[in-house]
Amino acid sequence: MASLTKVASKFILISPREFSDTAALKVSTDAVIQAIADASGTAAVLDTEMITVLGNIYLVIIYQLA
Repeated sequence: MASLTKVASKFILISPREFSDTAALKVSTDAVIQAIADASGTAAVLDTEMITVLGNIYLVIIYQLA
């Protein structure tokens, strides 16, 4: 079983306008994931989730630190 001792998460707010443009959404999501990997020296992105709260869309990225 994998050890999840060094796990962190990042929440990113995505506007409804940005969410409706799938090409822009993919580019921004990829950029955020790459920035997390580069800045933190992470070993792996473990999970991504989209959460809607009162009409606002949040991207939650869960990753394991190196």
